[in-house]
Amino acid sequence: MRKSRWVVIICVGVLLVLALVFFLYRGAFLPVEKTALKEQPEYRGEIVRKKIEPLPPKEETPRLSDAEEVDHDIVQERVEQLFAYLDRQEYIKSYNLTEGSYRHFLGITAKLSSRPPVVSGETDDLLTLRSNITHLFRVMGKEDVSLTLDVLSHEEEEKIEGAMGILYKWGVREAQREGGAIRADMGGLYEYAAFFLNTLSGKAYLLRRESQVRILLTYYSILILDSADTQQLNRHGVDILPHVNLLIDDINRYRGLDHKDKYLARLKAIREK
Repeated sequence: MRKSRWVVIICVGVLLVLALVFFLYRGAFLPVEKTALKEQPEYRGEIVRKKIEPLPPKEETPRLSDAEEVDHDIVQERVEQLFAYLDRQEYIKSYNLTEGSYRHFLGITAKLSSRPPVVSGETDDLLTLRSNITHLFRVMGKEDVSLTLDVLSHEEEEKIEGAMGILYKWGVREAQREGGAIRADMGGLYEYAAFFLNTLSGKAYLLRRESQVRILLTYYSILILDSADTQQLNRHGVDILPHVNLLIDDINRYRGLDHKDKYLARLKAIREK
């Protein structure tokens, strides 16, 4: 009886030892199951690979080219500053421009572009000549002519020169753009440039202006006509070379221009074409 009890105890002990060995080394006895837990190393490797994948680049808003940015940021800003400055002047305030000088200026350009002067055949009859002589007064009206003359008389020469330069650059840009700020196109600018240089009425108007204004109006008129020549749009056949030569002489004699050298270099380049 005592002997059989010891046999049972020994058997139980052996079974416990076998169970412990089986538990500790079960990987050697059982096939590896393809579970998410058993494949943990591979699974973790996939997670690491996903983490180091570069993020797709963010889509950026299309930007203007450098030239377009300069054109917009500088030219438009300077035009707005110019008219904001005029709005602060007492002599401008006396005109009670309800929408400000900028909007009023756009209205003047719209009137001028809608009724261009006569360039060819001005002297064919007295009525046409008379109409051309009074063209600016008739189209702009007494109030706007007075406003323009007030600006020219009140502002210093340096400001007039800078204002005319920026307005020329801005005006040409807007005339070339579809839906630009001004209603005139390059054809309209050409008509007025030819009017100032190639008609008795236009020349008479320039002669009545101060030397600085006359020189600058002539200069920018030449630039517009030169552009028309390049694009074969000089429909009135205006020869600009005599005007270029005369203006070079005028600029050489006149001392009131800050950008005299730039004007002369541009005119000489046109003459050498």
